[in-house]
Amino acid sequence: MIRKHDYFKLGLFIILGTCMLMAVIIILGAGRYFETTYQVETYFDESINGLAIGSPVKLRGVNIGRVSAIDFISNKYDEANKSDSRYVYVECEINPELFKNMTLDSFNAGITREIARGLRVRPTSLGLTGQLFLNFVYTDLESSPNLKINWTPENVYIPSVPSTMSRVETAITTISNTLNGLKQEDIAGIIKDIRSIVSSIDGFMKTKGGQEAGNRILGVLEEARLVLHRTNQILADPATEQLIPQTAQTITGINRIINNSEDNIIAAAREAKNAMASFKQASDILAKTLADPRMDKAMSDIAPTLENISKASSDMTAAVAKVHALVNRLNSITASEEANIHTILEDTREVMQNIKELSGDAKRYPSGVFFGNPPSKPSPNTQ
Repeated sequence: MIRKHDYFKLGLFIILGTCMLMAVIIILGAGRYFETTYQVETYFDESINGLAIGSPVKLRGVNIGRVSAIDFISNKYDEANKSDSRYVYVECEINPELFKNMTLDSFNAGITREIARGLRVRPTSLGLTGQLFLNFVYTDLESSPNLKINWTPENVYIPSVPSTMSRVETAITTISNTLNGLKQEDIAGIIKDIRSIVSSIDGFMKTKGGQEAGNRILGVLEEARLVLHRTNQILADPATEQLIPQTAQTITGINRIINNSEDNIIAAAREAKNAMASFKQASDILAKTLADPRMDKAMSDIAPTLENISKASSDMTAAVAKVHALVNRLNSITASEEANIHTILEDTREVMQNIKELSGDAKRYPSGVFFGNPPSKPSPNTQ
C-alpha cells in the first residue's frame, strides 16, 4: 500500500528531474548565444528545397559553419521590391576558430580576396536523403556570373552558383524544348532525307564506279592489314626487344655525360656571362666615344681625307690603265719583232764569245795582240 510520503518523494523526483533536464537544455543551447561567429549571406535564384536552418556549411568538405536564416530577399531589403529579383536569402554563421581567430575586418578582407579568385556558394545534395548543405567552391569567373542586385548587403556577400541538380534540370528542359520545337513534318522530312541518302549510296554501290570504289576500299584495308602484320613481326623480333633496353642505356649514358659535365657547363655559362658583360662594357665605351663631340669633329676632318683618297684612287686607276696599255703595246711590238730580236741576241752572243776569246788570248800572249801571231811551241826533239 502506497503511503502519503511516497507520493511526495515521487513528485519531488519528477520535479528535480525536469529541472535538471531543462538546465541541461538551457546550458547546451545558451552556449550558442555566447559564441563569436562571423555572418555571411548569399542569394539563390532557384529552389533550395532540402536546405534548412542548421544545415552545415562546408569548405572543400570541412564543416566551417551552419545556416542561420532562410527568407525571401524582398522581406530583407526594401530595395529588392523595386526590382524583378525573386531571390532566396540565406544567412550563414562561420566559426572563426577554423581561421586562426581572425578579426572581423581581416575575415571580410580575406573573403573579398577569395571571391575575386572565384569563391562561390553551391547548394549540394547530402547523400540520397535529399537534404542540402552549402558548399563553398572555386569556379571559373566567366562561367559563373553574379546575380544582379541593387541593394547593399548587410554582411559579407558571397555570390552563388546553380546546384548540380538545377543545371541538370536546365539541360533537360533545354533538350525538351528543342524536341518540342521540332514539328512532325520536320521529323518526317529528316527521315525522308536519310532514306534518300541511303538509297543514293545503295544505288551508287551497285554501279560499276561503286564496285571499283568498294574494291579500292578493300585494297586499302588489305594493305592496312599487311602493314599491321608487318608491324607485329617487327615488334616480335628479338632485336626489337633489345632495342628498348639499349635506348634506355643510351639515355642513361647521355644523362651521365650531362651530369659529369655539369661543372663544365656551369663554367662555360659563367664565361659566357663574363663575355657578355665585357661586350656590354665595350658597347658602352663605344657609345660614349661616338657621343663625344670630338668624334664628330674627327669625322668631319676625315670626310675631306676620304674624298682625297677617292680622287687619288681614281688617278691611280687611270695611271694603272695607262701602264697596262703601255705593257700591251710593248707586248705587241715584242711579238712583231721577235725574229729580229732573236737575231740580235744571237749576234750579241757571238760578239761576246769573240770578246771572251780575245781577252783570253790577251791574258796568255799580251804581245801577240800588238805584234802578230804568238811564237810557235818548241818541239821536244830540237836542241
